[in-house]
Amino acid sequence: MSVFLFNLEFMAFNLFLALIPVAFGYLMLKAKNVKLKALYGFIWFIFLPNTAYILLDLIHFYDQWPKVNYLFKPILISQYIVFILTGVITFIYAVYFFEKLLSGKKGRKFDIFAILFILNFIIGFGVILGFTQRTNSWYIFSQPVRVLEDTLTLFYFPNLIIGSLAFGILANILYFYFSKPIISIFRGR
Repeated sequence: MSVFLFNLEFMAFNLFLALIPVAFGYLMLKAKNVKLKALYGFIWFIFLPNTAYILLDLIHFYDQWPKVNYLFKPILISQYIVFILTGVITFIYAVYFFEKLLSGKKGRKFDIFAILFILNFIIGFGVILGFTQRTNSWYIFSQPVRVLEDTLTLFYFPNLIIGSLAFGILANILYFYFSKPIISIFRGR
């Protein structure tokens, strides 16, 4: 039972962090004031990796699986399915609001695609930065020097750069293959 309580605690916190860029992405899209749009965009950007980070929380599943008896394994599986799907949905919506913002600027489709493609690699970098260095989004405000040091440290380890690139590829696959179906499901189309 302690496994499930632990999951509820960390899953709720990580989902809260994943909802921040969704909320600020929406606010950024709807804001008319340029300064507010920039502020919302900045907050959206620094919290954006928290959406995709949820996928790495599957590590806990593999640690917890042997600790749970067979009667409770379906509950554990259900917890993680809902958690991961919610993480994917928050990721897609957070990026989607940015895509809508770019589309409103009458940009060419290829330009928008290129920006989103690069953005997903930046997200991959942010996810690996948070996962390996334990750098949190709010450290930009509370510990900016640490964020810079952690970021530079990542460049010294080729395996972390490869991990960032791999996660960027995953983010691109998730967004470009699944955004339209997921958005249409939630819009009722």
